[in-house]
Amino acid sequence: MSETSTQGSLLSALMGDPVLVPCQSHEEITNFLLGRVPPFDLPDLNGWVAEAARIRNRVLDEVIFKGIPEEWRQRDPEVIWGEVIETGHGYRIRKLRYPALPDLWVPALLYEPDTLDGNTPAVLNVNGHVGPPGKAIDYKQIRCINLAKRGILALNPEWLYFGELRSSGFRHNQSGHLDLCGTAGIGVFYLAMQRGLDVLMDHANTDPERVAVTGLSGGGWQTIILSALDTRVKLAAPNAGYIGLDFRVKNRGDIGDIEQNPTDLATIADYPMLTAMLAPRPTLLLYNAQDDCCFKAERAYPSVYEPVKPLFEAMGVGDSFQFHSNIDPGNHNYEIDHRQQFYRFINKHFLADKETLDEEISSEDEVLTEEELTVGLPGKNVDFLTLARRLHEGIPHNRLPDGDTDEIRKWQLSGKESLKHILRYETCEITNLQTAGERTRGEYLVKRYTLRIGDQWTLPLTDISTTRTGADLLLVTADQGKASAEALVEKALDEGQRVLLIDVLLQGECKPQATPGHQYAMMASAAGYRILGIQAAQLAAVSTWATGFYGSSRIQLAGNGPVSSVLMLCSAALSGVTVENILLVDPLASLKQLSEKAMLYDESPSLFCFGLLEAFDVRELIGLVAPTPITIGKPHADLPRINAEWNPLSEYYERLGTRDFHPWSE
Repeated sequence: MSETSTQGSLLSALMGDPVLVPCQSHEEITNFLLGRVPPFDLPDLNGWVAEAARIRNRVLDEVIFKGIPEEWRQRDPEVIWGEVIETGHGYRIRKLRYPALPDLWVPALLYEPDTLDGNTPAVLNVNGHVGPPGKAIDYKQIRCINLAKRGILALNPEWLYFGELRSSGFRHNQSGHLDLCGTAGIGVFYLAMQRGLDVLMDHANTDPERVAVTGLSGGGWQTIILSALDTRVKLAAPNAGYIGLDFRVKNRGDIGDIEQNPTDLATIADYPMLTAMLAPRPTLLLYNAQDDCCFKAERAYPSVYEPVKPLFEAMGVGDSFQFHSNIDPGNHNYEIDHRQQFYRFINKHFLADKETLDEEISSEDEVLTEEELTVGLPGKNVDFLTLARRLHEGIPHNRLPDGDTDEIRKWQLSGKESLKHILRYETCEITNLQTAGERTRGEYLVKRYTLRIGDQWTLPLTDISTTRTGADLLLVTADQGKASAEALVEKALDEGQRVLLIDVLLQGECKPQATPGHQYAMMASAAGYRILGIQAAQLAAVSTWATGFYGSSRIQLAGNGPVSSVLMLCSAALSGVTVENILLVDPLASLKQLSEKAMLYDESPSLFCFGLLEAFDVRELIGLVAPTPITIGKPHADLPRINAEWNPLSEYYERLGTRDFHPWSE
């Protein structure tokens, strides 16, 4: 083995030694979120209807439709009707597709009774995470058939990413690409279900006072969201679809996808409040005693039923708010017990003046195949990724200014304030330092510290120096944790720099093990925080501390990876620390590449900060830290794209009286 490889192996081992105690970061972020979940306070009955309307409007304006283009919200009444299946069993199935928004068609099935006299009840049957069968899943077919046999209209729409809408671009967390552009991804989900409700409301025989929504899992989530926010829904029966954010934090299975944790929702109305907003409309909460997926009945009852029950009672409709825990089979299901609970509930509230049947009508032999129920789609149907790419045109809004130095300085000042708002940036500082060990191995002197930030976060720092080390500091953070930046660290040590390796939230040792980091990111966003903002503030606190602790004014920053590169730029822009140089290793040329390359939200949730790309791309973030020199740390596969994106920075730096902007390293 060569001397170089031996040194590299030793350095790698030293960098990888843990500093924090196991599960420390998991406990800290859990406590952080639990401390920021607003408690549910029972609304005052006096004025509740007006207050519920105010909350409803806020959720629609500030969460659901935030940044949604007006043309998406313009209702297109066009519905394409297709084949009609005459079943011979007292109902027909009409195939149709409707536009959720321009160029996004949703296939659906309308189960229509053969005989329709006057106004009739109607039920929107929304779907959950059912895999390839989509709308053809058997238990949903049986429910729709039973409703039709009872003289009720039943619409069965496809859900995004399932059945005929199965597309990688419709993976639910990919809606984060829209959030990045400042356009609420949840708005697409909402429009898809709302347009289904429109189809039912437009039916000539629908009684607008007897319209219901029900569904399992993701369908249960759709039910609470649509029913709480659209008062055309007169009865709601969500099944195992939601729970309060505090329970989500403590139970991984309850967290769900990004649409179930939409940006800023909990700052206005968490799920207990959304449930309260159903009052006084009849509401049946269906859950499962031994749910093997999520939202177990024993957790849901104290979260979204027990606190809300007094409101229904105070409004004189206590019997209209019911909770059912399924025992047989007791798993994540909408089988016969749940279905019969729903039939009884809808009979009581919609068909009380008629002779009704509470038991299920046997219909298993009428279930059709997925192929038989295929509606068909046009050749062009957009998804989250294609929508995001369309939004790229015209953003970011805060383009580099064309004026003189004074105009640039004004742009930087206003831009930094805007960035603070986008990141929900809160300044913090190191409040405690603990030594976690020191040792010398070969030429390396390694010191480890735990840095306490406020009363919330603990970060691990590894200080590596050699006998050649001078006064220069290099602060390094890496997407894959501090142990992954070996080549960068070795080069810096050879050049006489002291290297400070730091892991921030969701990276390295600060990456929770029990729950994926992206799920914490979406919950933090729902609670009104941004992980990128927390990371940037942590890094800024460490930068400020390091210059004082080491008595050096010569600090450089290095971000190893796409996330860390953006993080370094954001932190440098907002920290107030004078930085000698910022080294970016494997950076993105543009945040637009996230959508262009179909990168997954799950792998780098920090970058999908709501509205970041709407305001700033990587080029503009560099513009905020100018005239600090920028260096790319190694040959980059996207160098042509970087040249194209960052070329305007050359003139920009010149106007600031510095050297030409040439960040390429040898």
